[in-house]
Amino acid sequence: MTESKLDLLIDRPTESVPEMVVRRIRDAIATGLLPPGRKLTERELVELTGVSRTSVREAMRHLQTLGLVEPSPSRGVQVATLGSTEVREIYEVRDALEPAAAELFVRRATDAEVAELVEKVQPKATGEERLRAIYEFDELLVDGARNALLKSMLGPLHTRIHALRSLSVTIPGRLESSVQEYLQLAEAIRERSPERAAEAAHRHVRAAAKAALEAVEILEKKHP
Repeated sequence: MTESKLDLLIDRPTESVPEMVVRRIRDAIATGLLPPGRKLTERELVELTGVSRTSVREAMRHLQTLGLVEPSPSRGVQVATLGSTEVREIYEVRDALEPAAAELFVRRATDAEVAELVEKVQPKATGEERLRAIYEFDELLVDGARNALLKSMLGPLHTRIHALRSLSVTIPGRLESSVQEYLQLAEAIRERSPERAAEAAHRHVRAAAKAALEAVEILEKKHP
């Protein structure tokens, strides 16, 4: 009788529990489910995520390092609220890095990745779907650039930027303009033109910075 093979191999998860918590909260911040200023208590996060307090605390420390949460005026932490100075600095760095990501994506992405990226910017039915598609576009762009250091720098910036989008798109015409800018970037990428892709990324970031600063300054005047 042939002895059956003993298999006790345990699949290792690609992420630790705290890393999964960070990703879930980061996505909720990016999509506006957790808006700037939203208080996050340890008890609530334990209940929402179903993980231990230790994992939640570790995740909060990492999110604070990324600049996504900050100490609350009362107890605990809250989703970071950005002022005009922080927004300006974020977009200055983004303007330096995102064109490089676009150029690297053109040079390194597969045809399938290019097709997936282009599909993300097709007109969507609602503003919420458009914002989700833009979020996914940015993630695909950074992944396809295949530069770990660039991803580590742009990833947190994109999350903080996406948290601002629900505010900046309140500027009349901004959402429509943003969609057109992404379409132009996607077209340059589809045609495999690194120079045009980098220039399209520059134009988009500069326009986005102007709208974000305008929106934040309006908010600061309302709530000095």
